[in-house]
Amino acid sequence: MDFQIIFAIFAVGGAVVGSGGTLFVEYTKLEELESYFSENKMVCDHKRFWGRNQHIDRFHRMLLIVQLLSMPKTYIKSGEVSEAELASIPLSLKRWALWPYNLGTIWLAGAVIWLIWYD
Repeated sequence: MDFQIIFAIFAVGGAVVGSGGTLFVEYTKLEELESYFSENKMVCDHKRFWGRNQHIDRFHRMLLIVQLLSMPKTYIKSGEVSEAELASIPLSLKRWALWPYNLGTIWLAGAVIWLIWYD
């Protein structure tokens, strides 16, 4: 079997796992994550704008929280989130929020490599 086909199979499998993980987190963990930011103006404004509870709305609300969790020093320094808000989130919930998006980033890099390699 060609190595490129094996790589493509893993890429498709990664896409399925990553998409499933993202959907799971968006529909089961988002409200819990937003409850930790109930006093945060940026999160509340974002929730009000993307509040129709459709998939794209949940995706954008989740992206904001993932940004806050993945680059905390940047947002603490700019004053958009406090250290206490980020410290109050349990580590297991942070991991649930971050792993599907990190897996998606890895999958995207793999897809670009496959695309370059395929040519």
